[in-house]
Amino acid sequence: MRTRMPGLMSGLALSAAVALAAAPAASAAQDITVTNPNADGTVAATASDVTFADSDTDTEVTCTSASADGAIPSGTHTTPAAIGDLSVGFENCTGPLGDVSLTPNDQPYQLHIGAFDSGTGVSTGWIGEVNVSVSTSTCSFEAVGNAPGRYDNSTGQLTLTPDVALPDGVAPLEATNVSWCVGMVNEGDALTIDAVYDITDPATPITIG
Repeated sequence: MRTRMPGLMSGLALSAAVALAAAPAASAAQDITVTNPNADGTVAATASDVTFADSDTDTEVTCTSASADGAIPSGTHTTPAAIGDLSVGFENCTGPLGDVSLTPNDQPYQLHIGAFDSGTGVSTGWIGEVNVSVSTSTCSFEAVGNAPGRYDNSTGQLTLTPDVALPDGVAPLEATNVSWCVGMVNEGDALTIDAVYDITDPATPITIG
């Protein structure tokens, strides 16, 4: 993990944003249609410059690469809806104490859509419940909860970012089972994840609308 001076970190993110700044507001249910060009519903994605952060201490873990794969089948849903499952992996991660190991547990995780904006073609939602074990030479903890984000039909990008508000009742990421992290990460600290995943399969973007 890398530690930043307090106050210099504006947010963070598994690097990203959908600027819904305020507290979550109840959204009216919407009927949405998911269209995956892959008949079997499979999906694969890659990301770089992934950042996990403790927003209470400004401690960061960065990874140079990440992957996701699973299934997002074509179909119709009423929001909020789980539209598919993803398994994730992280590589080449470092922090203030050097190399960091990130091990996702209890996969796959569900991809939920909470709302769709027909004007922009952007859906907002979350992935979870996430459970990732984080460990260094001495410090270890688990990141548990839900990671908010958005999907853009035009780019085929899934962005995880704390700038998207989670709905009421959906637990945000927090640190649990913290051991020997000497104030860099504390029990119950709020965690964020920033990442931009490019969908590599299917080659033609999945659409939600």
